[in-house]
Amino acid sequence: MLRTLSVALYMTLVASCSAMLFSSPLQASEAVTIEWTDLMPEEDLKALQQMPEVQHDYSQPSPFDDNYQGDDPAAKQWQQILKSAKVVEKYNNTKIRVPGFIVPLEFDSEQNVTSFFLVPYFGACIHVPPPPPNQMIFVSGAKNLKADMIYSPFWISGTLTTEVMTHDLGQAAYSLKADSVEEYTY
Repeated sequence: MLRTLSVALYMTLVASCSAMLFSSPLQASEAVTIEWTDLMPEEDLKALQQMPEVQHDYSQPSPFDDNYQGDDPAAKQWQQILKSAKVVEKYNNTKIRVPGFIVPLEFDSEQNVTSFFLVPYFGACIHVPPPPPNQMIFVSGAKNLKADMIYSPFWISGTLTTEVMTHDLGQAAYSLKADSVEEYTY
């Protein structure tokens, strides 16, 4: 599946979702409103932006396989970016507000989502490989978030930490204790 996700597509997904989510006026809040690229250290963002186009030669081993031993420099750089858990320390223990999509991890007995990964674009972790750890936030403490609401984007506010959380669906380099979860309206 990763073979079909090029760098340009990844950047387009992140940029498109960020533009869509930031298109309405922001509400006043004590939390700092951030974009997903704010969570990516400058060296990771620069490497992603300068990465050459990946060649898709399906007759050869995939450069996106974990055990890839080839010499495609773009594939090696892409693997490093996809695995990067480097964080932006200035956001550690900061109250933030960030838009994103929910990938449920735990539910309560009434099918409310109680913990989830927040990701920058719809379908991350489900249809394609997960975003890099520094582009995923593990969120706990959500209230009244019904399982059937996960197809909509949300504003999530709370205290962000640089605490890593690993799950079968992916690894998040950031964690957030939710103060509020608001459905995003266009």
